[in-house]
Amino acid sequence: MLSGRAIANHPDAQADLGYHAANLLSYVINPLVLPPVGFGLILWHFGASGQEIALIVAVSLVFFCLIPLAYVVSMIRRGEAESLEVRERAGRLKPFLVGITSYAIGMVVMALVGTTAVPFLVALALIYPINTAILLIVNLRWKISIHMTSLAGFVSILLFVSLTVWRDLPPDTEAVLTVLTVAPLLILLPLLMWARVRVGAHTPGQVFAGAVFGLVVPIIELSIIVRALGLTG
Repeated sequence: MLSGRAIANHPDAQADLGYHAANLLSYVINPLVLPPVGFGLILWHFGASGQEIALIVAVSLVFFCLIPLAYVVSMIRRGEAESLEVRERAGRLKPFLVGITSYAIGMVVMALVGTTAVPFLVALALIYPINTAILLIVNLRWKISIHMTSLAGFVSILLFVSLTVWRDLPPDTEAVLTVLTVAPLLILLPLLMWARVRVGAHTPGQVFAGAVFGLVVPIIELSIIVRALGLTG
């Protein structure tokens, strides 16, 4: 009997419209593109100027997206990875380490150049290297879905911001993030779970674990941090 991955890699399966749709969804909702979007939306929510939003998005684009992406591309050129997804568990160690380092540097840069909601901005940036380190440890023994941890984490962070009364939120600022605008993003979770299994990248258990990690862990971390810093109203 063929395994799930073998079935997905079979020529007949790859010619199927569902396979191509799942593969496209996997590349569109890429873990590396979500942080810049998230930082931008959150700063907009806090009433930051367009210039500051552009600056922080640029910083996050470099350190949370382009540097990790460039390293994976270099792995492909050296024959150490077959695609940008780095599906082999053993091949993920170095990209994780590069990501942790790059995220940490990006956090420091944000702390230096940011002016709006800087404590929360730094706290948000901090959970990226922390959670990547946790996932690295998990990956030593078991392959968890990074696509799912990233998307679920993105949604949970936005929900956390939209549900929290912030002490420093300007009273004359119309909040951008609300439950009504963020909650529909939850629909993407089962779609991406299906896609990752459909292309043979993960088992159902791996995508489910990734979704649970992304939905739960960032909210716990941010709740502890913002209360410790007294950022809530």
